[in-house]
Amino acid sequence: MTSKQRMYEVYLNIVEWGPFIYGAREASRFYFDKEPSRLTTKEAIFLASIIPKPKHFRSSFNPDGSLKIENNKYYFQKIAERLQAKELLTDEQAAAVCPEIELKGEALKMITVPEVKSNSVQMASDIYQEE
Repeated sequence: MTSKQRMYEVYLNIVEWGPFIYGAREASRFYFDKEPSRLTTKEAIFLASIIPKPKHFRSSFNPDGSLKIENNKYYFQKIAERLQAKELLTDEQAAAVCPEIELKGEALKMITVPEVKSNSVQMASDIYQEE
C-alpha cells in the first residue's frame, strides 16, 4: 500500500504549475531559477497557491512582473494558516507572510510586457484602408 506522503509526492510531481510546467522542481526553476530546497517560505507558498489555478498564473501578475497582492492575499493567508496549524510555521512567521515575491526564472520573461514605442505601432485602420 502507498503511504499518504508518497501519494502527495507523486501528485506534486505530475500536477501542472503553469504553462506546460509539471512538477515542483520544474516549477521552482521556472518561477525562481533555483532548486526547491533553496526556496524561501514566501516562494514556496506562492508555488502552493498556483496548484488550484495553474492556467491563470499570468493573471496573478502585473505587466511589470510583480505579483498582484490583492488577488493573491487570500491564497497566501490560507496556506500560511494551514502551515501554522501543522506547526510548520510559528505564529510570527505566519503573520509575516505576504504575497510579495520576485520572479527570477523563465516566468518573468513570459509575464513582463515590453514597452511599445508609439511610433512603432501601426493601427489596424492604417493596414485595412478602404480602396
